[in-house]
Amino acid sequence: MDYEEGRKRLEIEREWVSRGNPKGLERHLARGKLHVMERIRLLIDDGSWLEYGEFSRAMGSDFKDRSPRDGVITGLARVERQEVAIIGDDITVLGGTQSFVSVRKVDRIVDIAMRNNIPIISMSEGGGVRLPDGIGVGFTRLCGLQPVKSLSNLANWSRRPLFICGAFGYCYGDPAFRVGMADVSIMVEDSGAAVSAPAVIKAAISEMITDKELGGPGLHQSTTGTVDIVVKTEEDCIQAIKQVLKIMRPPEISGDPLDRLVPELESIVPSNNRQVYDVRKVIDRICDNGEWLEMKSKFGKGLVTGLARIGGRCVGIIASQPMSAGGSVDAKALRKSAAFMELSVRRRIPLLVLQDIPGFLIGTAVEKDGMLNAVANQARVLDALDVPMITVVIRKAYGAAYYFLGMGASGAQFVAAWSNAEISFMAPDIGAAILTKHAEPEKQLEARRKATADLERGASIWDAAYEHWLDAVIAPEETRKIICKAFDYVAPGTPPVY
Repeated sequence: MDYEEGRKRLEIEREWVSRGNPKGLERHLARGKLHVMERIRLLIDDGSWLEYGEFSRAMGSDFKDRSPRDGVITGLARVERQEVAIIGDDITVLGGTQSFVSVRKVDRIVDIAMRNNIPIISMSEGGGVRLPDGIGVGFTRLCGLQPVKSLSNLANWSRRPLFICGAFGYCYGDPAFRVGMADVSIMVEDSGAAVSAPAVIKAAISEMITDKELGGPGLHQSTTGTVDIVVKTEEDCIQAIKQVLKIMRPPEISGDPLDRLVPELESIVPSNNRQVYDVRKVIDRICDNGEWLEMKSKFGKGLVTGLARIGGRCVGIIASQPMSAGGSVDAKALRKSAAFMELSVRRRIPLLVLQDIPGFLIGTAVEKDGMLNAVANQARVLDALDVPMITVVIRKAYGAAYYFLGMGASGAQFVAAWSNAEISFMAPDIGAAILTKHAEPEKQLEARRKATADLERGASIWDAAYEHWLDAVIAPEETRKIICKAFDYVAPGTPPVY
């Protein structure tokens, strides 16, 4: 074949690939969805795309002529000048199902990303193993003696770079597994993720269920906690991916003064520690120009978790949320905290803990939800934590929750408390009720009032400060300044999170 013939063949192949599956694309667009190539175009910097496996197609003769790119688009690109590796499932081609060639493509791009420590972005949508390729010996070819490297590599966070997954449609099999394996998972409202599709479930166990009921955002945002962020549109999902990359960029000089005082915190946080407030307003004020991104907002609501920029670096935040049960922590909140701490360890992100906690939530419902196991898991994760952690007690820290959410003995390298804060095994009024339960009825009210006053004096942080059980006592307006200064000392060489 001479040069001219080679060029003509290249043009023909490129035209065939670019055409895709016209009928599948028409149906996809009619549902108001973006094609995967358009999603990639909206995400990446102009002119940065380098595709891997553009001319790949299915091996079997039944699918070879109708499988451009074999249903998955992979390549390298830049997102706001940051190099990324991209996996984009194409549901318009054979339902975005996986077979020999498509799995090889994903394996290849994940391997390239790992060799070069490039963040991986998955744009997930599609079915699981392709039929009939996955029947009998075909399935062993896919995952028998030869490992499916992409799944094992994506699951093993100790050797892979940052991994972000966006669910742009309903995902089953590998696309769904990526949702669960990602460091940060983002889901569009009309999408979902599950092990098997409703059609398979109906055939196997005769259960009738919709895609949304099976694995929609409502389930994974509130019940399982699998998904970190839920957005309304595909464009919003793309912007959220960009925001995660931006927040997790390497350290830089902050444009927000490190010694900025925050006097408005006293008007946000009532001095009466039984009054509630939204801790997200506190986080807004202490971050660099309010730059932070909340994660798992509807799961374990007693704690707020999120990624932020503080003092020019990426910081993970775990904060008590008084708007939910006064800030009490249940089993879901502990699972959320443990998962976030593990993310911080994986990506070497220093942690900031803001405590305003009345204790663990108690009662029958909490125990049925596995509270003891959740506490034990939190203790295990906390013991293994090897990134810098700073804790600030805002108004109160009562009970074992003070320990298990990061005080000095559990790993915090700097512990500060507001000057009006309290630290105790339990709230003074609850302790007084227990201490005076056997008092004579006519004397019980006065005895409880006296016991409460005594316990309140003992709960004041000043005795703890005198004995150096705290590293600092600060005024509320000094919170950002002290946090920035502490991180400068305990996390000066924090490496990039990629």
